[in-house]
Amino acid sequence: MDKRIGALLVCLLAAMPASAQTIGVTTGINFDRLSDITLNEVEARFNSQTGWHVGVWIEFPIGPFGLRGGARYLDAGMLLQGLSDLDTHVKDDFDFNLVEFPFLATFSLGTPVLNPYVFAGPVMRITTGVDPILAPDLKTPSYAMEIGGGLTLSVGRLKLSPEVAYIVGVTSFFGDELTVGSVTLPIDQQHSLNSAMLRLRLGL
Repeated sequence: MDKRIGALLVCLLAAMPASAQTIGVTTGINFDRLSDITLNEVEARFNSQTGWHVGVWIEFPIGPFGLRGGARYLDAGMLLQGLSDLDTHVKDDFDFNLVEFPFLATFSLGTPVLNPYVFAGPVMRITTGVDPILAPDLKTPSYAMEIGGGLTLSVGRLKLSPEVAYIVGVTSFFGDELTVGSVTLPIDQQHSLNSAMLRLRLGL
């Protein structure tokens, strides 16, 4: 069923005229935080991290609606900071990087110069470049939902779009346990990686 739906979407997008497509790049900052986790019956609270992201995207308008797909590289920072508060033998200064693939539905008012819009859709996340110590414990890919809004300023063919987005993890970021060095901590509940983004899209 998933393959048939994917094939139908590809056919619909391929049937659209190339002139209707908008392509571009995006960059901005992100604020990322792992939700609280109960590790070995003790609640762990993680610090919020500030990172950056850069990506590419393509959008297919269908009247006031649209379909936007893309890929972005995200530096999420040291997501485990705060873990050493539970056990001084646990290292928590690991950097996390992700490649994300958002697939968003958009709705805009269609005004000519300043065009406000909203968007929402699923995001697939793949963790990359993580320390080999943590790699076996990660659930990758993981999945999230993204929702947000923006405002497009059109200057000739150039489109500048500042955006605000919030990404909520819907699947766990780690598996059933977290092993850091010689310490193994069972994870007793579902958790998620959540992000807020401020970004600028540049499109043609």
